[in-house]
Amino acid sequence: MSFLRTAAVAAAAALALGATIASGEENEAKKVDGGPASAQTADFAVGDTVELGDWQVKVNQVTDPYLPGNEFISPSPGERYVRVDAQVTNRSDSPQTVSSVMCFSLRDNDNRSHDITITDGGSTIDGEVPAGGTLRGDLDFEIPEQATDLQLQFKCDLFGSGSALIDLS
Repeated sequence: MSFLRTAAVAAAAALALGATIASGEENEAKKVDGGPASAQTADFAVGDTVELGDWQVKVNQVTDPYLPGNEFISPSPGERYVRVDAQVTNRSDSPQTVSSVMCFSLRDNDNRSHDITITDGGSTIDGEVPAGGTLRGDLDFEIPEQATDLQLQFKCDLFGSGSALIDLS
């Protein structure tokens, strides 16, 4: 990983840390066109628009395994890449910052959590989202080859409770 990429990820995380600190209220994930779902189970699927606090999140597509277009980028032995095409919508009345590092993780069948990794620089979901605006981008993860039952976990309110789990199968 190049120094510039590392610096960019660190800067985005620092910026997002300050911007994602919220009021500490309790948030319950719910499907926009349906009722609430348990935060302990993935009651949401690819294509569902999920509301959590001031955010809506939607997974548009999953590529598993993801094969980067750059021949010099490959996962570690025994690992594979997964790419999630997702979008977030800011439902608040002021601009908010979303960070792939701070707001997203991937869970697997062994209840392990996997953080964002950098591959070949697809479109990013990091940045400021204006009030009522939407931002779409790619989330890349490096996970064990044998990992199954993948779930995207979204939580963008550091002090609020609740998160959304979206089943990626």
